[in-house]
Amino acid sequence: MAKTVIVRYGELALKSERVRRRFEQRLVGNIRLALRGLSYKIRKERGRIFVDTRSAAAVACLAKVPGVVSVSHATRVEATIGAIRRAAVKVARRALRGGGSFAVRASRVGEHPFSSHEINEVLGSAILEAVPESGVDLSNPDRTIFVEVRGGDAYVFTEKVLGVGGLPVGTQGNVVALLSGGIDSPVAAYLMMKRGCLIVPIFFDNRPYADERARRRAISVFKELAKFYPGLELRVVPFGRILRAFVEKAPRGLTCVLCKRAMLRVAERVAGRVNARALVTGESLGQVASQTLVNLNVIDEVSKLPVLRPLIGMDKVEIERAARAIGTFELSIKPAVGCSAVPRYPTTQAKKEEVLDAESKLGIQALVGEELEEELIRAGG
Repeated sequence: MAKTVIVRYGELALKSERVRRRFEQRLVGNIRLALRGLSYKIRKERGRIFVDTRSAAAVACLAKVPGVVSVSHATRVEATIGAIRRAAVKVARRALRGGGSFAVRASRVGEHPFSSHEINEVLGSAILEAVPESGVDLSNPDRTIFVEVRGGDAYVFTEKVLGVGGLPVGTQGNVVALLSGGIDSPVAAYLMMKRGCLIVPIFFDNRPYADERARRRAISVFKELAKFYPGLELRVVPFGRILRAFVEKAPRGLTCVLCKRAMLRVAERVAGRVNARALVTGESLGQVASQTLVNLNVIDEVSKLPVLRPLIGMDKVEIERAARAIGTFELSIKPAVGCSAVPRYPTTQAKKEEVLDAESKLGIQALVGEELEEELIRAGG
């Protein structure tokens, strides 16, 4: 008997043969990245990827890989009734220790001298004999003994751990994601990874209008996101000098709109270096003053690239629920000084002409065009 993790994917199977092969190759590459440091071997069959490993950490790692729908830690045996029966009994003795009800669910791919129904019957009888304190319940069992027979191999397991789903990271190109370290932007970045984008996160360090804790919080959120794709790199851009110009030399009500426009300008410059096709932000319509439809239109006007907002129609409760699910919520609510440059009365209906006039007086192109010294932080660093 050998230990194998069954990796299942969904959307990939619906693609054309050529695209599916390319996506599968990318998914395998991402799996290898997720399993760095572990001992394993990878095998592929249509619709399945098999990772032969005894590592207990493999299932949790693989469940976080975008493109993976579910994973199961299974016992692999020869596809004969006898071998399957022995493996199922061994698995059932562990799973049904202390009694309880069970059901057997078998499926097959390929030609075999037995049917799935026969597997269910043989295994059900064998388990009842080996674990007499157990009982069969086909409607609502305490435990399910799953059997997948594929060609010459059979896999016996008791759990299907849900994965991220979606598409493999890297199949849809690169995007630059503005990452604040707050609740919203990590969720937006995660959703773009789930749709197959390789994110290039960028954090704008607003000191002295924020504190060191804000920077540390953003880095910890970034490292949590990197569990979904360990190859991420975070760019930290000093932004306090630019923000000071807005606070001291422009109408105070426009500070947030001017700030967001400047951030998009810098992000677009980064996008040109990393071959990114879009920018990503965590804005939700109407959540704060800068996120009204009027202000978003004025902000977007500076970017030649599309600005993607995966959270645009979500409310705060939905976003927080998603943040908890991906593990970033508790990190995002750690104490830190928020941006103190936010005016008391920020405009909600910015006029483009007023914004352009303020930027002209500031010399925005020179202000933002100066080379900013980025700090590059890798996921493993």
